[in-house]
Amino acid sequence: MTAEIVAEGLLLPPEAVDGEPVAAGTPEEEKRRRRKKALLLVLLGFLAMLVTIAIWYLIFRQPIAPLPLPGISVPEVPTYTTAIYGAQRPSGVAVSPSGDRIYVSQSEGSRVGLVFDAGGTKVGTMAPPESTGTDHVPVYLAIDPLTSEVYVSDRLAGAIYIYDRDGAYQRTFTLAEPRPGWQPLGLAFDAKGTLYLTDLSGPFQKVLVIDRAAVVVRTLGESSKLSFPNGVAVDGAGNVYVSDSNNGRLLMFGTDGQVRAQVGRGSGQGNLGLPRGTAVDGSGRIFVADSTGQGVFVYRAPGGDDRRLAYRGFIGGEGVSDGLFEYPNSVAIDARGRVYVADTFNDRVQIWSY
Repeated sequence: MTAEIVAEGLLLPPEAVDGEPVAAGTPEEEKRRRRKKALLLVLLGFLAMLVTIAIWYLIFRQPIAPLPLPGISVPEVPTYTTAIYGAQRPSGVAVSPSGDRIYVSQSEGSRVGLVFDAGGTKVGTMAPPESTGTDHVPVYLAIDPLTSEVYVSDRLAGAIYIYDRDGAYQRTFTLAEPRPGWQPLGLAFDAKGTLYLTDLSGPFQKVLVIDRAAVVVRTLGESSKLSFPNGVAVDGAGNVYVSDSNNGRLLMFGTDGQVRAQVGRGSGQGNLGLPRGTAVDGSGRIFVADSTGQGVFVYRAPGGDDRRLAYRGFIGGEGVSDGLFEYPNSVAIDARGRVYVADTFNDRVQIWSY
């Protein structure tokens, strides 16, 4: 009988080298075993990577950048998930990165900002500071990524109020060099904590870019004839998006401060009506709440020399049912890609996800 190898109680035929049997325990046999083990480890490692990617996608519904998911296409627009009720005419919405805190401004009723948890339970309020003879209409909100403080623009007071994570008033934002009569409206932060806000004052409405020392380091759009700019957002590459509401435009300013691309008003696919709040997600999609369009438009930055933002889809439509809107005014996105929309005249915040 030829030599045999005993493994886990089974009799296996011996390996062969150049057509000749290899005796058990020889150096050639040991080399083959090591090669098999190495190949098995490589295959197990590859399988573990695929399982990790699949789990990540199931939890966060987005790829692990910059790796695409093999065989899985990620949709450009989210689908309706749920809604949060309890706000009167919500005009603005902001959300913490994890989604555990949702901040909503109210333009009617008490006009006190509301704080909700991830389940839609109210856990706090954001009251403006006591001031005699001053009316308040809070509009837009933004969260400082470095401190988690919540900034709220007040249209009538011409001020920005700052609250802690739980809604307690901290202070009123003050520029290092005050601009008497300024009218801050739209708010956004970039990843470094630089504040961007739309200012409706003066003969030329504009975007102010403000550093951590509250110094205005530059302005955008003064030559673009902006008319009632509302939303402002910044993507990971430093491009700034501004919803030029009364002109029915969304403008994209490059890092050089010049308009790189835009989309305008019209009846064609992807054209805007009355754009308001704006947000950008971690994948570079730009979301614009359109009040007269009764929904949210989704775009991407153009490639090459294209001067028009690339239209990717639309969510909504007019109505009171789930997934429909009545004059949406603001949009926010958390780190998991969930989209929050202030559905103003339906007195709710809708949540959409992938």
